[in-house]
Amino acid sequence: MGSDYKHCFTPITVKGVEFKNRIVVTPNIAGWGTREGVLTQEQSAYFERFARGGAALVTLGNCSINMNESSDEIHQLDLSHDKVIFGLNVLRERCARYNAHLSAQINYAGRNGWYPGSVHYAPSPLPTFSEMENAEREGRYPKRVHEIDCDKLRELIEGYANAALRLKRAGFKVLMLHCAHNNLIGQFFSPISNFRRDQYGGSLENRARFGIETLRAIRQKVGGDMIIDARMSGEDVMPGGLQAPEAAVIAQMLEPYVDIFTISCAFHMAPSYVQEKMSLAMYTPQMPLIEYTKQFRSALKHSKLTFTTSVVNLDNAEFVLENDMADFVGMFRPFLADPDIVSKYSRNRAGDVNTCIRCEWHGRFFTHLPMGCAVNPYCGRELEYPKGRVAKTDAPRKVMVIGGGPAGMQAAWTAAQRGHDVVLYEKEEELGGNLLKASRLPFKREIEKFTGYITPRVTDSGARIVLGVEADEAAVEAEKPDVLILALGCEDVRPGIPGARLEHVRFAHEADSGAVKPGKNVVIIGAGHVGTESAIQLARDGHTVAVLEADPAGVCMEKKGSLAAPLSAMSRDAGVRFFYECTAEEIRDGSVVYRDMATGRVSELPCDTVLLAVGLRPRRELAERLRHTIAECDVYLVGDLTESGAIGHAVNSGFDIAAHI
Repeated sequence: MGSDYKHCFTPITVKGVEFKNRIVVTPNIAGWGTREGVLTQEQSAYFERFARGGAALVTLGNCSINMNESSDEIHQLDLSHDKVIFGLNVLRERCARYNAHLSAQINYAGRNGWYPGSVHYAPSPLPTFSEMENAEREGRYPKRVHEIDCDKLRELIEGYANAALRLKRAGFKVLMLHCAHNNLIGQFFSPISNFRRDQYGGSLENRARFGIETLRAIRQKVGGDMIIDARMSGEDVMPGGLQAPEAAVIAQMLEPYVDIFTISCAFHMAPSYVQEKMSLAMYTPQMPLIEYTKQFRSALKHSKLTFTTSVVNLDNAEFVLENDMADFVGMFRPFLADPDIVSKYSRNRAGDVNTCIRCEWHGRFFTHLPMGCAVNPYCGRELEYPKGRVAKTDAPRKVMVIGGGPAGMQAAWTAAQRGHDVVLYEKEEELGGNLLKASRLPFKREIEKFTGYITPRVTDSGARIVLGVEADEAAVEAEKPDVLILALGCEDVRPGIPGARLEHVRFAHEADSGAVKPGKNVVIIGAGHVGTESAIQLARDGHTVAVLEADPAGVCMEKKGSLAAPLSAMSRDAGVRFFYECTAEEIRDGSVVYRDMATGRVSELPCDTVLLAVGLRPRRELAERLRHTIAECDVYLVGDLTESGAIGHAVNSGFDIAAHI
């Protein structure tokens, strides 16, 4: 019997090229390429894994037509030289083993180039909004942007076309031209970045001209049989930028040269207030681009359409295809969480899929680290684990894991998979640890997907699980393990503020779970993730919420990382008040006394309830006692004991230890 997802698994043919299903891996780059822009074995293995998992089309993201001149990712591929052809051909052939096609996204960043040495060329000599913000903050002039003259335009068009030809020489049947996200072609499209007065600026037809000429040159180079996929933004999501109706009209102008349009929506290097609206984190709705895609569906006559963005499973994809919103559905992060997602759905095994929780942990790539996944520790390690599983040990040992949070569960599961004799102790009556606390708010329920995935795999792994017992020295002595893995997690910090132990002072997660019913007026101490998320939900529920934070706003936002922007927007929309650079001096029965650190002024905030969210403290004291109970070199610390706070670190650290003992 075939899959229940009939639309997802109906083949489709474009220009004589058959795609075995409708699921494509949207453009991404793993961070494994060389600085010279050449594919490495690690990068090839990473992309081949998606093909082996069942995708019909896999797309290499953001390949530059001139990386020396315009680079906006540190390890992107450089299509300006024949040196890339060999590696691309090898990877294409490897993908073909699974009846999957390989594509590559051709791009020139223009003014978005940020890597040191990049020269900034753009339709108009305007720095990006984020560059202007950074320059103001750092007290310097923005980096110079050169207006492209007609000679440079012809050079760039030739660069795009030659890059496309190299893909064809590598055996590619599909290529993608990057016209989205206000990269160079998108910069020409958008009235907010194109102020030219010649034939490439002003009217919509003029702003589309560079894109049309580029496509025409590509078609002349690669011939009529190669599939051209154009990625476009449904709109800039930017005041004064490209709007949805204009984008659809531009697509009509490009259509004679384009076989597939992939619709996205973003404005790279946008001002911070716009970036808040572009988050794809767990806080935001799934599939936000339906309305944009509908406009392209109506406008286009012949070209196929790919729907993208926050598609998290094939139920989403089947809905899009069944309702004829698109011909293909693109996903990226779900393939990181489970590269076999397509093959599992084809076998009607949706329950076996490790579902993406949209936590943005993969965003560590933007800090020059290799691609990784919070819930799939094999991601980015395809050479080390080519079959997506650990090898059996030839020397089984008794492994004791203390702590049943994400780090402990992953360590126990991995050690059991390797054939070790595993016992897991958890002091609570159920497994999960801080995963349970983290998933209690309605807008964070996606975390439950991972809890529901990993917990039964631990319990079914053959590991012996002891619940409701806090392991101590005596427990270790009784078990006599060969290896001890400490995944003790963290405990809430109660600050030494006068009044911090009053009855109406509780921890923020207690309000999240419903264990505490806050009063009308709530003061939260601490504006990290926990405090901010609690504040948002309470404000949405009708409470008046004020948050005290000792750090300046900029420092606090930096600590929130890639989730800062959506949290800021959600807080503002909910009406949460933040008092940055303010410390709580005393908690009283009806108020919190606080000090403005900038002015020294002392004030009071009235409240019925005070919630603490000042941080978590690793359980180091217990760890220090337990780490000497057996040979010290056989004791390992994982999770919050080595780095607090992130599911991704917990899972990957637990895996790393257990995979190598």
